[in-house]
Amino acid sequence: MSDKITPPAKGDDLPASTEETLDLVVRAEQGDAAAMPPLRKLLGNPAAVDQLGGNLAETAQRLLVEAHCGQNLFRREAIGRKMANLRAELAGPTPSPIERLLAERAVACWLHVYHLEAVYAGKGAMSLPLAEHYQKCIDRAHKRYVSALKALAEVRKLGVTVQLNVARKQVNVLAT
Repeated sequence: MSDKITPPAKGDDLPASTEETLDLVVRAEQGDAAAMPPLRKLLGNPAAVDQLGGNLAETAQRLLVEAHCGQNLFRREAIGRKMANLRAELAGPTPSPIERLLAERAVACWLHVYHLEAVYAGKGAMSLPLAEHYQKCIDRAHKRYVSALKALAEVRKLGVTVQLNVARKQVNVLAT
């Protein structure tokens, strides 16, 4: 979730400030159904969805970075920058929505596999069953990482563009 929530332009039932938005979010989190109508309108803006925590990929990555870095703010920043650089490299200059999602997945998998590698390396001496457990986790994470990279390469190779028409419940696949 971003540090600053961009308040929307004033309109029907929309919160007028960041503070009002955060108050509505807290109320909704505590089960206050009356807070939901203005939040639903606010969530009609895709940027607001991301800012208010609707991006689960970002949330999962943030939690893993926090687990890996603890209180080390410099390390958090450096890893965040590395992830942004990888995301941009993998997605390319004008990514399709699928390329963007696959690049995001590849970055998440990159983070996970190397987090596991670092934890394993930092353990030092350990029992054979624990070492095998870590190796299985690393192997599985590596397979997901390679799978994400292969899927991205395949989409690029095929030049596939997928268009989703949510209103009409249609999926159109076009070769470009």
